[in-house]
Amino acid sequence: MFTKFNQLITFLRQRRRRIRRNLEAARLRYARRHTHPQYERCMNCGTPLKGMYCHRCGQYALDIHQPLWKYIRQYFENMYQFDGKIWMTLRLMFTRPGFLTNEFNAGKINSYVHPFRLYMCVSVVFFAIFFMVAGDRTGMALTLTSTNEVPKPLLQKFRQGSLSPDTTVYALDAANIAEALRHKGVEDVDSMIRIATIGEDIPFRQVTLPHELLDSCFTRTSLSDWQQEDMMEQWKAYRMARWTLREDEAAESRRVLSLPIDTLTGRFLAPLYTCMRTTANEQLRRQATAGYVLGQLSKWTPFYLMFLLPVFALLLKAFERRKRMPYMHHFAHAVHINTVALLLFIPTSFLILEFLEPGEGENWHVFETLCYSLPPALLYLYLLISMRVVYRDGWGRTLVKSFLFSAVFTLIASGIAVWLAIRLTFAAIGKI
Repeated sequence: MFTKFNQLITFLRQRRRRIRRNLEAARLRYARRHTHPQYERCMNCGTPLKGMYCHRCGQYALDIHQPLWKYIRQYFENMYQFDGKIWMTLRLMFTRPGFLTNEFNAGKINSYVHPFRLYMCVSVVFFAIFFMVAGDRTGMALTLTSTNEVPKPLLQKFRQGSLSPDTTVYALDAANIAEALRHKGVEDVDSMIRIATIGEDIPFRQVTLPHELLDSCFTRTSLSDWQQEDMMEQWKAYRMARWTLREDEAAESRRVLSLPIDTLTGRFLAPLYTCMRTTANEQLRRQATAGYVLGQLSKWTPFYLMFLLPVFALLLKAFERRKRMPYMHHFAHAVHINTVALLLFIPTSFLILEFLEPGEGENWHVFETLCYSLPPALLYLYLLISMRVVYRDGWGRTLVKSFLFSAVFTLIASGIAVWLAIRLTFAAIGKI
């Protein structure tokens, strides 16, 4: 048994040395690849060229007669290093935790994308996706909070399934009350609230719902003048072209032409309902508040994460003070770990904000648990392996250090985030 264990240890060590040799060979091949300038002397200072960069003035040996697509490619390669180097860097970052930090600390900088440059590029993508989706979800949340609260007795009847759709009306925002019921955990909402689309430019829907819900949550309203004009224009267009429409357009035409409209005045004759409980001024105030808070978050969140980088590195130095490593070595390690964190949270943040909806059922709870717990678990595992590779302690010692480090850093980051949230909340109250 001990013989087999020793053989396994020997095999793993040989495999690790073989992987390191292959990685070093690949790095050297990339660093020594031959590039030939199109001319012998620098166009700027006249110095003989020995590569693609002049060693005197630093100008790149650009071929001025090349096509446009090469100019664009060279721009991204020179400014963002979006060539083969970035793909190799990302691959090694995820497959060999801690390897890039050791390479950077060993002075092998140009073979990979600089850690801070890669972090800045990834953070731009992360914040673009996050705040774009967060803006849409905030608008949806504001709409849902503007609906009437369903009374508890009526909500209990919905959950028991004792209500039936027996009343058909026209409503402006019936989808919001249906979504609000789903948020309350009501199952099979579609069978109790049936919403039929009338036309593409018709602002309201035909809704069949229980009369108890109509009496308690809906109020009478009317269309604005511009909504009336748009609806009348569509009604006239379908009336003129109803014999030449395609099959799908003909079905929509029949729904639009069946609306009770006064052909003389162009007014909609049937009662119209809405489930919005707030006034227009209140809705505008809420939208302005949400817009201000999102704007402040988009301004301060990048600074918050940038501030956490040196704190992260300082904490690493405190935990590994016996190694007597320079602070910049810990800072490179911190940048690599935070870059991986952003890359892990990009897809999960998108899933949470775009697709995760409250509901009932085992599948929904499993999906929710994975979205919220998988990225932190993967990040902690990455931190554990990376600290083991960079600082070269035993697995037991590294496990204890990584756990304590994660707890302390999470406490510090949470405290700063709470302080920032309180500051932004009071600022929003004072501005709006």
